[in-house]
Amino acid sequence: MKKTIKIKTDKLFTILTPEVAAYAKEWGKSGLVNIYTTHTTTSLRVLENEILHHADIRFWLDKYLPKHKPENRRYLHDLISLRNDVPQDERINAYSHMRTLFFNTSETVPIEEGWLMLGKWQDIHFIELDPGDKVYPLQERKIICTFIEE
Repeated sequence: MKKTIKIKTDKLFTILTPEVAAYAKEWGKSGLVNIYTTHTTTSLRVLENEILHHADIRFWLDKYLPKHKPENRRYLHDLISLRNDVPQDERINAYSHMRTLFFNTSETVPIEEGWLMLGKWQDIHFIELDPGDKVYPLQERKIICTFIEE
């Protein structure tokens, strides 16, 4: 079985567990679900859904991969004029591409008779690393859930 979740958010973290759990219950079998995000500046991760943990991650990202680099340095990806593979009005968002290095584009969770086998504190997080701005509005993102029978 394959299901798609569509999401449009400016939040760094969005919990997908209820949607994936509903699909698993509908499927009703044992096996695995692979959850995959189809955009290069979004990620997925099984994490604890705790606000201070989320804040710690945000602070770490802002410290080590800030949106604007200090001392007039730039991310090379943002030098659009040197790239011939994108329109010259391409969004300046290298920081979000760099941040994806620390997260997954997919997660796999075991399922037992239609129930996700997550730990007590675990949730499936969608991570939006490029939420848009006034010039480039939020984009709808697609997450593919593929269920694989045991």
